[in-house]
Amino acid sequence: MSETEDLLRATRASLARLVAALDALEARGEDALQLRTGSGWTVSATLAHLAFYDDWVAARWQRRLTEGQFQDLPDDITDLANAAGERGWHGVHGPRATKIARDAATALAGLLEELPPAVLEDAVVTDRPAMVDRSLHWNPHLEEIQRALA
Repeated sequence: MSETEDLLRATRASLARLVAALDALEARGEDALQLRTGSGWTVSATLAHLAFYDDWVAARWQRRLTEGQFQDLPDDITDLANAAGERGWHGVHGPRATKIARDAATALAGLLEELPPAVLEDAVVTDRPAMVDRSLHWNPHLEEIQRALA
């Protein structure tokens, strides 16, 4: 099995975990979504953050398909995006947070499954595994959420 296939398999497994967590959150109701995680963010804000980055990765893949290569980004781009996005993410509440997290993750996972192997391989050879393996972003946040709910 190739490295990209391993990364896709990790994404599939993590997507199943994410969807199960979202289902459980929806069953628990609004109060669970307003709990604070270890980062200080609410569960809802964390879900909005996940949706943003899944949409970000999808946009980066679309640009990669158009331009034939990945665009290099500044090293501190994640810190800047988090600082800029945090207020908006805290404005996303309740069922809206679970919906956008589910929609963005599902759409991105579908896009990844449709990309040609040679294009996916470009993420591996340019040291961008998180562009294929979304568990690298989803799982730490899911663990944060689980700790907040415990």
